[in-house]
Amino acid sequence: MPEPQKIARQARAPISVPFFYGWVVVALSFLACLVAAGIRSAPAVLIHPLEAEFGWSRAAVASAASLNLLLFGLAAPFGGWLIDRYGARRVILACLALVAGGVTTVLFVRELWQLILVWGVLIGIATGLTPPLGASVASRWFVARRGIAVGILTNANAAGQVIFLPLLMAIIVASGWRTALLLMVAVSLILMPFIVLWLRDDPSDVGLEPYGSGKEGRAGESRDAAARGGSSRASVSSVSTVFKTRSFWLLSGCFFVCGVTANGLIGTHLIPHAIERGIPQVTAAAVVGVMGGMSSMRFEGHRCSFCRSLPMPAAFWFSP
Repeated sequence: MPEPQKIARQARAPISVPFFYGWVVVALSFLACLVAAGIRSAPAVLIHPLEAEFGWSRAAVASAASLNLLLFGLAAPFGGWLIDRYGARRVILACLALVAGGVTTVLFVRELWQLILVWGVLIGIATGLTPPLGASVASRWFVARRGIAVGILTNANAAGQVIFLPLLMAIIVASGWRTALLLMVAVSLILMPFIVLWLRDDPSDVGLEPYGSGKEGRAGESRDAAARGGSSRASVSSVSTVFKTRSFWLLSGCFFVCGVTANGLIGTHLIPHAIERGIPQVTAAAVVGVMGGMSSMRFEGHRCSFCRSLPMPAAFWFSP
């Protein structure tokens, strides 16, 4: 008899909310992705200060940002595997810890290779663990409203640019680039206790079924459990099947173009270029932040998507 009572206590939500607890998980995941997006986009406001203090060329500083962006993309599939195997809470905590440690280390860099190693490699991999959160959290917690959950988490990247780029630039102008990075460290550390206390990996952890699943909740939970560790053979088979589809390569190619142009070229170099053309620093950062925010305006559908790059709608149109 004591054992069922213990299980019942463990299945309760850590806080009582008047709505489905999955929205708490979405909100916490959104904040984690928001912080990661702010860190990933920070080189755009750091180029001028680093050039002025260390005398490094723009190409040298941008090499760290380029490596960061490359590993950000390459780490995403590995992040999805980690989330499936260990759960979103552990992965988010590891991401925030690595980000906080990496950004703290950047405060003490003196050589270019140190910047490339810390910002390019460590922070690039750490922030690259967050992109799969949207699909993972939405598929585990929602059947109905799944598209809304995915949309909220997907737009965390754009929201991070809108919020953090002008904020970081304002702090840099007022107090220097190290103070701006200390803010990001503080935000990461403040968020971690809330992740530990309130974020849960599955609806079954709080005694719930996925939102809108009805009587199919049990099957959904079984599928989730299998995805985390019970069917690695099926996962490998699914990945190999995806690699053989035309839709995957069309979408991958279009997202690659978007990443290279919007994030790699414009997102990194537009702010320094605008400052050199006489635009105030905070204004330049705000413009790029708003540009990133506008890129999140999409009409999601099977055949169309309004994105920042013209090839993207074409990929959705020609994909089966």
